[in-house]
Amino acid sequence: MASRWEDLRREARQLENAIDAKLVSFSKLGTSHHDDRSNSSPARSCDAIAKEISQLMLRLASVNDAMNEVVHADAPSAMLHTLQRHHDILQDYKQEFNKTKANVNAFQEREDLIGSVRQDIHAHKTTAGSVSRRTELYMKENDGLLSSDRLADDALGAAMSAKESLASQRNLLSSISNQVTGLANRYPAINNLMTRINFRKRRDSIILGCVIAGCIILIFIYSQW
Repeated sequence: MASRWEDLRREARQLENAIDAKLVSFSKLGTSHHDDRSNSSPARSCDAIAKEISQLMLRLASVNDAMNEVVHADAPSAMLHTLQRHHDILQDYKQEFNKTKANVNAFQEREDLIGSVRQDIHAHKTTAGSVSRRTELYMKENDGLLSSDRLADDALGAAMSAKESLASQRNLLSSISNQVTGLANRYPAINNLMTRINFRKRRDSIILGCVIAGCIILIFIYSQW
């Protein structure tokens, strides 16, 4: 019985040491920051360690049960105390494991939330930059349209001014023509005088034309000699 007890006790201490080391690794790995949250390897590592710790605690519980079978009612108090101590250690490990697992899950959820917020902020900045660029292009296009409208308004204004000026000149010439016609009808002598003046101008023009033509003919005949 003593040999069996010592073997079980030795195995229990080995399992307790392994569980203790795994709990420390589990706590460090689960609460460490990871820059790339898209990589799922840290989560898989945490799950693997948690599974190993669960298996080790099951083996330790089995060893403790085996120790219960070895210890009889009239066993020494030191042996009973040692057995109770192993049971207490296993219970402490279970509590620490559950607490650490809850902390790890909470930490990873917070990290995932922070990563999601960062992605949303990045997406918002990217979208905002694209919208700002489109807005800038729309503003430039709008400025171009407004400039074209102003040029068209200026051209229409100039055309209207020219039209009004031509209409004013036409009205002035029409008024002068009507006044001259009225004077001619009112004073026949003036009309006759104007007719004679025009006739003499045409006659003088004809005479001058004939003289110029005769000179040209004489110059041509002279040049042939």
